Amino acid sequence: MPKSNPFLSKRYLILIASCLILALQGGASRMLKIDEQNISIPGLHQIPSTLGKWTSTAEESMGAETEAYLKPDEYILRDYADKQAGTNINVFIAFFKSLQNVYGPHSPRVCLPGAGWLVSSSKIENVTVPGRPSPIPVNEFTMEKGGERILVVYWYQNDRAAWAQEFQAKLRLLPDLLRYRRSDVSLVRLITPLRNPTPDAELASCLEFTKRLFPLVSEHLASVSTQRQ
Repeated sequence: MPKSNPFLSKRYLILIASCLILALQGGASRMLKIDEQNISIPGLHQIPSTLGKWTSTAEESMGAETEAYLKPDEYILRDYADKQAGTNINVFIAFFKSLQNVYGPHSPRVCLPGAGWLVSSSKIENVTVPGRPSPIPVNEFTMEKGGERILVVYWYQNDRAAWAQEFQAKLRLLPDLLRYRRSDVSLVRLITPLRNPTPDAELASCLEFTKRLFPLVSEHLASVSTQRQ
């Protein structure tokens, strides 16, 4: 009789437990109908156009149809360039005031493959950032489409935590509603073209950019705690 793999069994149990928690929290939040704080938007457009050696070269918009579908309460979509190194980083930050009545951030691991990008590799890496006692987890994906290759780095954060895995936003929903009367969340996503067979140089650039960007995003997200509409 074949032996079961204890590692797979443990992962299976964790998956089942997570699904049960999500289902219970979703039902509880609908039944409770918790009134949230009426927080303001964080003013993401005030994030500087120059971050160290990177300078913004373009401010873009998602388009009315995409914005109506995603329903962010605020977002920025910018290109930053390090002209000396000849590298470019596309930055997308979307802020959602509440997850009670909307889906929330759409995961790049779903949206980009839906646009034809194939995942070549993926992992979660812990990154040390200023102002945090411990590293933050970020997703790192390499993708390709029609001969093009890109590196995608993204994470989720609010003024209380930062995380990499999508389901954690839902796991945090009910505890945050009960404790803070809030369920706000933001998605931060970076994309840079890959010019070399390995993504090492571009990854180093993105992680350096992350260390510049994260404290600024944190500062703006923290500001909504004291502002009211």
